[in-house]
Amino acid sequence: MRGVAVLCAAAASWVLITGVFPRAVVRPPQISIPYAIGAGATFVVAGIAALSALGVPVIAVAMACLAAMVPITLGQQRERAQHSGVRDAWPDVLSYTRTSISAGATLEDAFLTALQRNEAMEPEFAEFVRKEVGFGGGFGAGLDAIRTGHADPTTDRIAISLSAASGSGGSRVGQVVGVLAASVADEIRLRKAHDAALTEQRWTVNVALVAPWVLLALSVATNPQSKAAYSTTQGAVVVGVGLLCTVAGWLLARRASRLSSAPRVFR
Repeated sequence: MRGVAVLCAAAASWVLITGVFPRAVVRPPQISIPYAIGAGATFVVAGIAALSALGVPVIAVAMACLAAMVPITLGQQRERAQHSGVRDAWPDVLSYTRTSISAGATLEDAFLTALQRNEAMEPEFAEFVRKEVGFGGGFGAGLDAIRTGHADPTTDRIAISLSAASGSGGSRVGQVVGVLAASVADEIRLRKAHDAALTEQRWTVNVALVAPWVLLALSVATNPQSKAAYSTTQGAVVVGVGLLCTVAGWLLARRASRLSSAPRVFR
């Protein structure tokens, strides 16, 4: 209670000094339909299994909610992996573009050929950009489509730089693309090293969130007194508060992981 009082006093002092009320912005996770269906199916299966093994409905519901978070997390990781694959392919695309420009090709043709030849790039994405350039609004419209489709700061910088190089033209276009390729490669190497350093922290957070529920399940499954205690109203309240704290910790961990992401300066 003293800790809560200290936090309330600090918040009141902040409001009195600055006149700004703190606001919490909660952004619900973007979930695709297949992963939403998977989360629902996991909820049902995990709930039935937990109820059969433990015999406490409130704990079974809590376990089912936690299990339903797994497909959602996997879906978000897969989407991040797809964006990372496109991001990691940019140095090769830019290097091939510069080589083609040196051989006499135009920037537009060299860039489109590099997109189509790179295996890490999605074929549908390269075809979409080719149609935008050939039959849409031109090379600038195709680059805008790249920025809109990937919403990545590295992609934004590449698209804006190539658009400026295409508009200016001249004999230094190849040099501009070469410098851009080297800069992007250095940025990606730094980002990979940063992500590798955060891996241990992510695993620590996951273990800290899951470990209490594993201990709770073992306690209820092996101790009849513990099972009886959590079958009461007070036990249900304790499990509900624990579930809320776990979900809040998961959301805070997701938000903290986004703090290390590079912001989109050009939109």
